[in-house]
Amino acid sequence: MSHLTTSEILQITDGTIANGQRTKLISHLEACARCRQEIEFQRNLERAARRAPLARPSRDFTSRVISRIDPRAKKSWVSKIVDNLGNILAMGLVLTVVWYVVNTSGASSGTRQPSMFGQVIKSYVDYYSQVRDFVAKEQVRLVGQPAKDRASKPDNVLMLTVLSLVILVAVDRFVVRRVLKTRL
Repeated sequence: MSHLTTSEILQITDGTIANGQRTKLISHLEACARCRQEIEFQRNLERAARRAPLARPSRDFTSRVISRIDPRAKKSWVSKIVDNLGNILAMGLVLTVVWYVVNTSGASSGTRQPSMFGQVIKSYVDYYSQVRDFVAKEQVRLVGQPAKDRASKPDNVLMLTVLSLVILVAVDRFVVRRVLKTRL
């Protein structure tokens, strides 16, 4: 006696078998205990699969799988720097322009009207000075000791540079992450 094929067993289990074949297969199932067992096993398997909860992989699942499949896909810190070299150069250019504007704003003659960019940088420096003064007052109020006077020009440029770098990195990360999410 020949048994049912896997395709026929799955068609019976799913209920997708044609009516003409159904009678032939049902008559075979009445005589063959092995095929009945296989049909029952497939139905139990289908029920168990429907009741099982959907698996939710962890966030780093894909990167772990890829690193096991292709270990060369792991990037070193040097390749990350090279990949972001454009961003690093752009940040350096912006910081250079900011440094130039801050250093030349005090040395320019008083007869010229400041440019729009110069006005923006001046308001940025003024805002930084206000924040620095506010923090110093709050330190006196909370701690009771005045802050050391560190208002020299090199410190202002250094703090402005560091603050600009932090802002540029934050904006870059925010924008890049948003763009990458919309692309995927």
